Amino acid sequence: MKTNDRLLAIDSSGPGWRESVPDVPQQDVTLMRLIRVASQGITAFTDPILRPAGLTESSFHTLVVIVASGRQGTTPGSLCEQVGQNRANMTRILDLLLSEKMVRVDVHERDARRKRVAITPAGRKLVKGYAGRFAPIVMESFSGLSAQDKKSLEHLLRAVIASMDKAERIVSKDA
Repeated sequence: MKTNDRLLAIDSSGPGWRESVPDVPQQDVTLMRLIRVASQGITAFTDPILRPAGLTESSFHTLVVIVASGRQGTTPGSLCEQVGQNRANMTRILDLLLSEKMVRVDVHERDARRKRVAITPAGRKLVKGYAGRFAPIVMESFSGLSAQDKKSLEHLLRAVIASMDKAERIVSKDA
């Protein structure tokens, strides 16, 4: 589908990138673009399945993280970090999930600024239902990789994320 078209676009635009931005290593730019295409690919197969329930990949990912947080729940700030959303987007996502009774938000009895988000039975049921639908799709997404390839990819992605954290620190010093 579009994912393969995006790969072709990355390959065909490489020389233009090298000429336009010669100070940035071409391979690093290509890797960043490939990561973005992979992310778009996830959204491309999740959103059409989730749309009838009024959800997006981000809202479903939020529900999964809340389910994984167990009975103690999690905080909106932690959700922002784990799902990769800014506070305004997370507020919109949580408002939607609250209105659909998928989550509940408990306010600390002595400090109303402190909140915990927990899953409801309806939210847990929805996550379980969709997990069954996504399982074969997720498995197919990685079917071209051996078990060793998957371990290597996980290791490499963790290394990239750690490097990106260092890059974020450079930016925060300059800001």
